Amino acid sequence: MATPPTGPETPGLADDSIEAVAARVSACTRCGLSATRTNAVPGDGSRSPSIMFIGEGPGSNEDQQGLPFVGRAGQLLDSLLRLIPVERSDVYITNIVKCRPPDNRDPYPEETAACRPFLERQIDLLRPRVIATLGRHSLNYFLPGARIGDVHGRPTRWRDIILFPLYHPAAGLRSSTLRQTLEEDVRRLPEAILRSLSLGAGAVTTDTTARAATPVQGAPASDLSTGPEPGEDQDRQRRLF
Repeated sequence: MATPPTGPETPGLADDSIEAVAARVSACTRCGLSATRTNAVPGDGSRSPSIMFIGEGPGSNEDQQGLPFVGRAGQLLDSLLRLIPVERSDVYITNIVKCRPPDNRDPYPEETAACRPFLERQIDLLRPRVIATLGRHSLNYFLPGARIGDVHGRPTRWRDIILFPLYHPAAGLRSSTLRQTLEEDVRRLPEAILRSLSLGAGAVTTDTTARAATPVQGAPASDLSTGPEPGEDQDRQRRLF
């Protein structure tokens, strides 16, 4: 299991733009995945997102196109975003590892560690209010040992950001029950953003010591899991993004 992120580990990784990070990712040879990739997949989306979605790693479609979540799982993610409603261009989407593991296997710890400085720099630059993890590997990057079945849809605090665990969209493709759970959890994202405002979230701390994620102060877990009803005013939700 990957060690909790503690900040950029590569001397000189001080890129001052998302584009500079992407260029560095595309040229990266820090692990063996660089030898088997077609394209690196740095990430894509808004440069000032309220929500940053982080998956596990690129699949075959992503490897071919150099863009995150462009296969069937990505199509489901797009439909989930419309429930809030927002467009893909309103959020930022990336992965823990930026190159496709062969045969879509789980990333090795050394591969996750090699990509850690890039992901940390993306978080620093984008300053999202909410990080929505997609699947157990992304969740365990931030919360080592946590079980997605126990914490999905429950906001917690990581540094000065709201961490919002979600099942991976691929799980929703395999199970109608999990797809329904995904839809219910995604509908709670606007509430997570409101919680982030009360925390002053979006201002990522600059220290390099990882902090354990904790429940948001001032609200019980049952309250944090209560989100807007499906019929709530969509204009109000749009103003959150």
